[in-house]
Amino acid sequence: MPQVISGLTSGLIQSVKDVWSQVWWFALPLMAFFLFWDFWMLYIQYKFIVAIRWQLLEIKVPKNVLKTPKAMEQIFAAAHVPYSYGLRFLEKYWEGKVEYWMSFEIVGSAGETHFYLRLPKQFRNLMESAIYAQYPEAEIKEVEDYVKQMPHVMPTKSIEVYGEEQILRNPDCFPIRTYPMFEEAVEERRIDTISAITEATSKLKEDEQIWIQMMVRPTGDDWRLAGEAFVRKMTGLEEQKKKKSGFLGLGVTLGEVLRSPFEHPATEAEKKRDEINFRMLLLTPGQREVVEGIEKKIAKLGFETTIRFLYIDKRDSFSRDNVASISGFFRQFNTQNLNLLKPDKNTMCRAVHGMFVKLRLNWRKRVIFEKYRDQVFNHHKPILNIEELATIYHFPIMGVGSTQLEKVESRKGGPPPALPTME
Repeated sequence: MPQVISGLTSGLIQSVKDVWSQVWWFALPLMAFFLFWDFWMLYIQYKFIVAIRWQLLEIKVPKNVLKTPKAMEQIFAAAHVPYSYGLRFLEKYWEGKVEYWMSFEIVGSAGETHFYLRLPKQFRNLMESAIYAQYPEAEIKEVEDYVKQMPHVMPTKSIEVYGEEQILRNPDCFPIRTYPMFEEAVEERRIDTISAITEATSKLKEDEQIWIQMMVRPTGDDWRLAGEAFVRKMTGLEEQKKKKSGFLGLGVTLGEVLRSPFEHPATEAEKKRDEINFRMLLLTPGQREVVEGIEKKIAKLGFETTIRFLYIDKRDSFSRDNVASISGFFRQFNTQNLNLLKPDKNTMCRAVHGMFVKLRLNWRKRVIFEKYRDQVFNHHKPILNIEELATIYHFPIMGVGSTQLEKVESRKGGPPPALPTME
């Protein structure tokens, strides 16, 4: 038996040598080209990204302003303006250009909550105009980067870190629970989702910090087309289209021609709408809710999104209770029949199994801190629309937020109309 195995192995090796001797002149340059191409793309994209000039803006809103997340939805719509709708060949493969992105961040420390927007410098006027349009009395100013106040490499001997990233469980076209589902007709019964974070940060001690980062990059229509295809499949429109082919399809066409003089002419849009309405009646209530949810989500602008959070504290006082509070904040957007946010297991800084447990755990903590610092997208890149983003990130509604929230203490107004002026 060993002789048989040895003979098979030697025969296989000899066959590989024979094949390689015939194709090396073609395969070797091809392999070298693809290897060079990968290095080239990494180099030019890195060069482009490093050249971006970033600014960190802190946003404060007056405490007596009543605005729902609908206002924040319009701000996220403005963040979609930098989208190129398809980079040109030279831009992508010679200049290394990528789609610009922004980062909406929440930081809690020493009982205070701060809202930040990190963005390329050239889009500052765009976003400030969008914010002032919804919050005229807001205060926006450039501040020092809070990330740079920490050691360049984390964790350290005295500082502990926990972090994780959130991804979608189901395909991108399925929506999570959004702010209209939390709203009530009675004002006192309205639920503000951001209060879970402001409440958690209001209890932080001096050395504790909570960082939440939501990076958003405008995307095209591929995800929307995938959602439309799923709706057609679920309503049976795709199957019906297939059945109309061949002889049956010809019969249906002739029947429509013979009946057309006696019927009111209908547009293609009306026919499609009537067909969809009829198919919706055949669905169960749960299926109908899924279809309606997908259609509502794909009707709005979408962003490739990365959501991650860090909890930082002194090593001797590190508490898992605050980690649970942040995780609970993301759980409130979950629905079992549509979509939900869940931790990416490959990024969770908790106990791992196997060999070198402590070394691997510290490596995960170091990597997720570096990803936060360098604004690295998760490889999943789940897509959320502007309504979902506004549900997760918005300024607290009056009467619901934390008392420790950083706000503008006075209202701003223009000068009186009768103010004397010098000619």
